[in-house]
Amino acid sequence: MRLRIECHSNSIRPQVKTRFSAPQDFDFSNRFDATASQFDKDVDFVEWLYGITKLRRELVQQAHGNVLEAAVGTGRNSEFYDLRRITSLTLQDQSEEMLKFAKAKWRETHPAYEHCRFIHGSALEPLPRPAREKMSAPQDEGYDTIIATMSLCSTPGPSLFLRSLAGHLSVGDVAAHDDGSEREPARILLLEHGRSYYSLLNYLLDQTALAHAQQHGCWWNRDIGKIAEESGLEVISTKRKHLGTTWALELGLPAEAKGVKRQKWLQDSRQKIVVMQADVAEAHVRWKERMGKQEEARRKEEALETWRREQRQQMKPKEA
Repeated sequence: MRLRIECHSNSIRPQVKTRFSAPQDFDFSNRFDATASQFDKDVDFVEWLYGITKLRRELVQQAHGNVLEAAVGTGRNSEFYDLRRITSLTLQDQSEEMLKFAKAKWRETHPAYEHCRFIHGSALEPLPRPAREKMSAPQDEGYDTIIATMSLCSTPGPSLFLRSLAGHLSVGDVAAHDDGSEREPARILLLEHGRSYYSLLNYLLDQTALAHAQQHGCWWNRDIGKIAEESGLEVISTKRKHLGTTWALELGLPAEAKGVKRQKWLQDSRQKIVVMQADVAEAHVRWKERMGKQEEARRKEEALETWRREQRQQMKPKEA
């Protein structure tokens, strides 16, 4: 997706030129409300079989300090958190139905843990600061760890989604604990699925991507490496498995998002997100119009075919 922002002195709104030329840019994430009750049953065995469950555990156990898990879904990572390393936990998802299951799963897994809260809303929008009783330094205003697993496939503007998350990270690379001891670097940890090393597999993913997205709300042919690069964040590490379709990434704040430049970087990110959201809304209107025209054409074709069959029946000679 490409965005062009043209600012004019006689207008307070950016003039946007949209370039949504492919269904890849459309948002089908509302499918998750419908699939929430069956979601875990559908993916439990497959994730265990392919080692995704193990990868989730390895990723989530790195979380420390004030933690935000974006697009938490049904809470498939809940059992893996090492609460001894965590000061507070915020779990966010835009699907209310998914979040209901995440709440139930967390309370069943960690009934005694009191520093966990749930946020219903989009991670593309501003989120609350960490739930802390005391903030001793400016860098404590952000999260030390942000977790997102299998989330880039279902959000419009995934590179901007990452920039939005980065805006919630602790300002410094290394934040200080309340007692003055050094804390681990603030990071975004991702476990995602997307394009492969191999062109044939990518071809198959591309051919089935739209149907899969319409049914499951997930674009499984996205280039995760390219998304991370386009986000402008520092890519600290990348690991891939399953013919390259499973990605584990560690991201950090770039230099331009720190210090005196931070506010400008955040404002730029916010403006791009607003433009992208307007483009997505416009794209949905065009998509519905296109689908409506196709459906109308299909009904006319069916009516015409019915009329032709009736005419052929009438033209058959009647038996004596």
